[in-house]
Amino acid sequence: MFDLSKRRFMASVGMASTALAAPAIVLGQSSKPLTIILTVPPGTSSDTLARLLGDRMRAKLGRTVVVESKSGAGGLVAIQHLRNFDPDGSYLMMAPNSAVSLLPLFATKPTFDYEKELAPVVECASAPMAFTVNPLSGVNNLSEYFDSVRRDPKRGSIGVPSPVSMGALVIHQLGKQLNLPLISVPYRGGSPLLADLLGNQIPASGSILPDYLESHRSGKLKILAHASEKRSPLAPEIPTLTELGYPGYVAVTSFGLYAKAGTPASIANDYAAIVTEALASASVVEVLHKMGLVPVGGTPGEFHKKVLADRARWAPVIKDAGIKMDA
Repeated sequence: MFDLSKRRFMASVGMASTALAAPAIVLGQSSKPLTIILTVPPGTSSDTLARLLGDRMRAKLGRTVVVESKSGAGGLVAIQHLRNFDPDGSYLMMAPNSAVSLLPLFATKPTFDYEKELAPVVECASAPMAFTVNPLSGVNNLSEYFDSVRRDPKRGSIGVPSPVSMGALVIHQLGKQLNLPLISVPYRGGSPLLADLLGNQIPASGSILPDYLESHRSGKLKILAHASEKRSPLAPEIPTLTELGYPGYVAVTSFGLYAKAGTPASIANDYAAIVTEALASASVVEVLHKMGLVPVGGTPGEFHKKVLADRARWAPVIKDAGIKMDA
């Protein structure tokens, strides 16, 4: 789930080469800018990923590519914005799977239907959820952090980038298992959460690994563990929740591009091909690895299956957590 097999990745690259032979997107659309809408504020991993891939798409399409943020409501603001435009492929949305697979499951009265309103284009990259603290906390490992919460329940407040994030679900599950007052504190994206964590204004964070990896490497923050199946070669010093004695806690966020439903399949296929080819580039892989992201790629069909699988997996957890929001 976290990694892409070499066979599948090479097959995707082959698909990219074939599709690029006759890019339907360029015909009749090249004079119109391509806009990538973000579900989070600027400065996040999602923003960096969108701009990196946008540069590659600009070069392939000979077309202006604009990245704009429409953050809020766990991704719903961006989805509502996308509704305003024709499904001609001129507008895409870069979103984590929580904003698409999970958001309707959190809603008291869902206001959008993934299968009726969005068309998956391509899964771009993935990263696990991670527990992070400020070194000034005096906590050196996850066990010490949980012990500190037992002594002082206020330390159980854990920042998450959104109320509908995987981090919030993992925090709920761990709190229930350990009988600890672990409470997720939602922020409007990873950037303000990072600022508060660096300022030691919140005890801990349950957000994705890339948002904190640079600060971890510089010693400004300390990542205690992440929720991947195995240690990441990008940060081999950081243990997984499983090896620390908490098996079954695998929470991997995938970032993907979505179009508005009704967008021609030929356009979605061409975009997927261009992005998959870019993700195979050594220079792009190097940048993503430094960020803590693993490149994925593939076809719209493969991405659609992933979205449905995420929804099926997390639905019972969301129901048990009882986390609700108006969406």
